[in-house]
Amino acid sequence: MANKTKRYPERVQRSLVPTLGASAVLLGIAGFLQSKIDPTAEKYHKGETNIGTVSSGMNNEFMLLPLLGFREAAAGLLWVRCDEFFHSGDYDAILPLVRIITLLDPHAENVYVTGAWHLSYNFTDANERSDRRYIAPAMALLDEGIANNPDIPDIKFEKGWEEYDKVKNFAVAEEAFKSAIAGPHGDGSGNGDDAPYAAPLKTLHILAHTYEKQGRIPEALAEWKAAQDRSNKIIDDLTKKGKKVEFGVIQMLRAEQHNYDEALQRYHNRYLPDPNKHLHDNVNPSDKPAVLWPTGTNTPGPWDVAFVPKVEIKRPKVFKISGQLNAADGARVDVRITDWDYNDKPITGVLSSFNIDMSQTILVDSISERKTKFEREMDMSKDPKMYSFSQPYYRVILSYNPRTTSPHLQDRFGWSGEGITDNNQSHVAYFNNPELLGTAMIAGQGATGPVWDGTTVPWRDADGKPLASQPSRYIKVTYKISRDQIMALKPITDNDIVPN
Repeated sequence: MANKTKRYPERVQRSLVPTLGASAVLLGIAGFLQSKIDPTAEKYHKGETNIGTVSSGMNNEFMLLPLLGFREAAAGLLWVRCDEFFHSGDYDAILPLVRIITLLDPHAENVYVTGAWHLSYNFTDANERSDRRYIAPAMALLDEGIANNPDIPDIKFEKGWEEYDKVKNFAVAEEAFKSAIAGPHGDGSGNGDDAPYAAPLKTLHILAHTYEKQGRIPEALAEWKAAQDRSNKIIDDLTKKGKKVEFGVIQMLRAEQHNYDEALQRYHNRYLPDPNKHLHDNVNPSDKPAVLWPTGTNTPGPWDVAFVPKVEIKRPKVFKISGQLNAADGARVDVRITDWDYNDKPITGVLSSFNIDMSQTILVDSISERKTKFEREMDMSKDPKMYSFSQPYYRVILSYNPRTTSPHLQDRFGWSGEGITDNNQSHVAYFNNPELLGTAMIAGQGATGPVWDGTTVPWRDADGKPLASQPSRYIKVTYKISRDQIMALKPITDNDIVPN
């Protein structure tokens, strides 16, 4: 049989070895030059995953680009596909793509931010309540994004915002905002003239609000002062350069001044006596601290909210939450229904997927009070994938927290609940966690440190730590109920209330 081996002309064969050798030398030179041209390449590619692991989750149409080295291009095309799924409402299809994109391109900060927002807000039940089981993977995704992009404030801001708005963990939110403000150099500076600051001004504003939510008013005032200083510097720099100062910049400064003055005025109204009639305004026209002077009484002391909760099961998996709360209209009673052993445990290590434990049950909602009454039916029977009720026992918590209530109610109850009590003392609970202690602003409320003098900003000890020693007081009632009760086989009574 004839030999069919293809042979190149002798001239080509003679040049083959030298050509291959020259190519190898040129590739080596190119690699060396590239390392000099782009010394940040190693840092940029930090966090990238083995391409085989990533490509195994992609369709054939997207596999070729990352295999050829175009990881970012493949990630961009997949993000376009995600956008299509967003607009069509196919939310489940987005999660695996977000995971693949962030593995392909760990520096796609917008994917981390949007993906975490999607997890925290877009998965809802029939009544638009968020599926809280996705909070942990959302936070883990943001933590991964921060680790891969430590110099980008947007991911840190998103983590802070979701902890502030969705989780209500203000201590964690504070740390995220402070990290964003500090920036890559740790001093708040950014990348030069084009970006002189590490984080947008809004980050200072929300940090100030975060301090307020923790009852740490001196630090909130200090943050509003820092925001004013930055706005004034922006105006001065523009003026020196002969540039026009936009009206929005001036308005921002005015807003910061207003928020500072308003926080200080609220402190005066709520916590200080005013015998000379020059500290209080029309919110508290009396000469007594608002948190210790209930209307219609002659004895100073906190306001009795006389909380009377009631939990009923109208039909299987359908709760009726009602009761009384002696507060002004707009107060909101928080409701939390979970497995008895439910734990908001954060995810540590590598986030391989966004899978959640489908056997867990958690609902978080709030009910508005009007004319001392509150009532709502919560139908958890329509969403078996969110509310499986597969465990034998459940925890139902009804609570009212002055730290998260609106300002007109805080005018009576204070930032840390100093002005709240209940004729049933078993309903009164305290946040004694060191991370949840606020500034002591009025004597006799269980604080272990000195009462704020109302002027020193910030209020810190010799080691620079906030003098935060005031426990927050709130109202809380906890029920322990069985699956039989949830299935309407047995009633829920006051005997099911357990100690806080």
